[in-house]
Amino acid sequence: MNSDKKLYLYSGLAILGALVAYYVITNKKKLDSDPTNNTNTNEEDVTTTTGDIITPEQATIDPTIAEIIKLPLVQTKAKLLGKKIYTKLDNINPRTSNYVNNGWFVNNTLGGRITQQGTLIGTVTDVVNDKGSLKNNSGAIYKWVKVKASADAIKQIKDDCSLLNCRFTYPSEMFVREDVIKLEK
Repeated sequence: MNSDKKLYLYSGLAILGALVAYYVITNKKKLDSDPTNNTNTNEEDVTTTTGDIITPEQATIDPTIAEIIKLPLVQTKAKLLGKKIYTKLDNINPRTSNYVNNGWFVNNTLGGRITQQGTLIGTVTDVVNDKGSLKNNSGAIYKWVKVKASADAIKQIKDDCSLLNCRFTYPSEMFVREDVIKLEK
């Protein structure tokens, strides 16, 4: 085989491989257990303003939290600072900043999830509005709670991360959104 034919053959195989990789990456199956990646849509599921489909359980904010986040941000902070918060769902995805970025190479996740419902996330250190002004079902801007992470939450995040996205160090503080938390038991 002469060198031109080899070049065409290898180039064609490289292009074909890239197309297959692109198809596999963009059409990867999402986890059924992740409420933010629920592909089993039904009439009860809720679509956020970013197009994410969440379960009714996640869309329904804990009543005690709902009363507090209806207040102005300054009063919300005053009521929540120093409180312990827990997960109201399985598989919540804590963030390094106050917005959702699920990019392939650059994202703001911690690499893993807090996998068990009722886990102590930590103690509230701040409350902020969503960086991109994303709104919840009631039309209000989502509030993000910054917490000093508990050892149990960090352990679950480390145990859940894969080799591709595991971190060597974890921040002592992380953000969780209002729709995945509840106050002390």
